[in-house]
Amino acid sequence: MTYTEQKEREHRFALALRMGLPIFFLSSVTLFAFLTQSYTTLVSLIVLSISLLGIMVYFIFYLIYQSTRENITDTITHTFTSEYFLKLFSKALTKNTQTLVMISIENLTAINERYGVKNGDIMLRKIEIKLDDFFRDKGYDKLPVCRYKGGDFLLFFPGKKEQYTVLLELLMSKYQNYTQDDIEIRLESALLDSSVSDNADSLISRLYELYHDRVNNEKEEFYSINELENEIVEALENKRFSVGFWPTRCDEYSLYDTTVKLVDSEGRFIHQSRYVPVLNRLNQMRQLETYIIEYIGKLCDERNRNFVVTVSSVTLRNPYFFEHALTLFERYPMARYKITLMFEEKEYCHQIERFAQQIAHYRKAGYKIALDRLGGYHTTLLYLKELEIDLVRFDTLYTRHIKEAGYQNIIQGLNLSAHLCGAKTWLSMIEDANVDILAQSLKINCRQGNYLGTILTADQL
Repeated sequence: MTYTEQKEREHRFALALRMGLPIFFLSSVTLFAFLTQSYTTLVSLIVLSISLLGIMVYFIFYLIYQSTRENITDTITHTFTSEYFLKLFSKALTKNTQTLVMISIENLTAINERYGVKNGDIMLRKIEIKLDDFFRDKGYDKLPVCRYKGGDFLLFFPGKKEQYTVLLELLMSKYQNYTQDDIEIRLESALLDSSVSDNADSLISRLYELYHDRVNNEKEEFYSINELENEIVEALENKRFSVGFWPTRCDEYSLYDTTVKLVDSEGRFIHQSRYVPVLNRLNQMRQLETYIIEYIGKLCDERNRNFVVTVSSVTLRNPYFFEHALTLFERYPMARYKITLMFEEKEYCHQIERFAQQIAHYRKAGYKIALDRLGGYHTTLLYLKELEIDLVRFDTLYTRHIKEAGYQNIIQGLNLSAHLCGAKTWLSMIEDANVDILAQSLKINCRQGNYLGTILTADQL
């Protein structure tokens, strides 16, 4: 029996006592009334008995109703619910430093799609048992575990993260890639201690940022969570950002891909992996992207230089950004037809007709539209055939494997499809002459990488 199941049993026993003791008390009061009171009429006795019975029944149903609201374990994995886990974690944070760990089943969606949701739930339960057995063997008998969402399990330990780095590495070496009942399981993990914040929700948000961006656990942290957020917001308010320009060789014109970093109060760079999740959470990503296209608009002159600005698909569809973008060329007429807005999207936009109209308006105003991750996201291929696209960039996976015959065949097929749809193609991350020659032989229109040119500052540009 796992620790969470033991706690659930204790909770149910305490609930049974809460239901039983009031009933016993009311029964005792009723019996006492029968034995000690004299009644002049039978009616008064009946009224008292019915009143006491009504109170007892009401109280029983009230407690039964309350019991359905007080579940402390998840019905599938029998781990703690997220609400109960956060309650325990917040209480522990008031005592001393705690290390929060996330262990995630990275391929849970693929398991559900291939083997069915029922088998996916079974895998969740079996993996939780494996985690419990592993940590019990290491001496952690009473380890709070919860399934926070999907295939993500959260745990916490007392002390700083340095105490548990080796333990987590040992777990990953044993279970990162293994097979359970002929089903392949892939686990990933991240850990963080409360030295950066004493707020449970903030720690969980930061943990997800570390996990999704694959940030090295040993990387130096300059800020606590609150300081990081304040630095990002201050940098945005004061328009402290640095734009890099990566030369890209194209058939017809010079093209520069842009990279954006925020600059903190000490002059240090805040990279995208740090500021994007924070600005998304604060709903201020659109503001930064508005500043960037304004900045790029000022750089455009009579020279035949084109710039690619990456924006989120949500921003691209936002009516306020849309309005600002359409009026940009009134202020900077030289920028018309020299700014390419690039976006990527994992999930397909079901309001595709409205989105297509917006894209058409962007292009009519003087923007070019580019798609990223061709061959990586299926939505890119769908948008390529449904939207007016000028440029499409291959997923970097294809550059890494471009020397393999199978990948070359796929690149040729996707390249031809893009050209037939009226879009030019772009291959990035080219690191040597052989790959560059091969990309040219495959008739790729735009080529980018350290071999062809490194990132320039605004002054160098």
